[in-house]
Amino acid sequence: MAGEVIIIKRKKGGGHAAAHGGAWKVAYADFVTAMMCFFMVMWLMGTDEETKAEIAHYFNHPNTPYHDGKDPKSDVPRPLGEKEGQGDTVINGGEGFWPEDLVPRPTPIHDVMKENLSISKVIQDLLEGHVYGVEATAQFVKFSLPEQVLFKAGTNELLRQSKKDLDQLGDLLKTFSGYITISGHTDDIAPKKNYGNNWELSMARAMTVMDYFVKNSHISESKIVPVARGSSQPVVENTDASSRAKNRRVEFTLTYDHPL
Repeated sequence: MAGEVIIIKRKKGGGHAAAHGGAWKVAYADFVTAMMCFFMVMWLMGTDEETKAEIAHYFNHPNTPYHDGKDPKSDVPRPLGEKEGQGDTVINGGEGFWPEDLVPRPTPIHDVMKENLSISKVIQDLLEGHVYGVEATAQFVKFSLPEQVLFKAGTNELLRQSKKDLDQLGDLLKTFSGYITISGHTDDIAPKKNYGNNWELSMARAMTVMDYFVKNSHISESKIVPVARGSSQPVVENTDASSRAKNRRVEFTLTYDHPL
């Protein structure tokens, strides 16, 4: 017995946990993901229009920085030795700049909406009785002037009294920093003379208004985009003389990012 060797065997059993493996983790992860999506949808359904517009702006312009009206520098601690001033950032006595200063900072969307509403109100007051179809959103300001206010019937010749409206409008648009799209619109009746079709007439009218702004209000040509719409976008159906008169118009669209 003294020289007998004792051997102990240990068995590795496949217990309860080993039988199930990690499959439950996958199922649990799917459940958590589904619940997150559900609550995200519920949250989006409960948000107001302004918040939805901000979310849409973020996903439609993914490369545009959005600071929500705050200076991003304010949340960044300054390195030791950096001096705070009104100009460029100064570090250790040298001149420098923040990288984001190379990119124009966008105006928060609610500020743009407020500005567009203000512009539309000024236009309504400025051209009262002549302007119609005034619309303001976070993306654009849109309004129209009818043919009878601007042109002799069936031509692109400006009426003498129209120049007062255009001068007032030009003074306002001159201060606008974005793009101005000028669209000519007609009814469904072909022009009688001098124009091959309604597309030519509508373009001639858009160009006439553009030329007037450039020459008299000194608005840069690079800010104005003339567009011919012909009879393709009526505001009402062309059923009688009254409806056709509403469709004969010049439409103005003011935007910041790009022309519409």
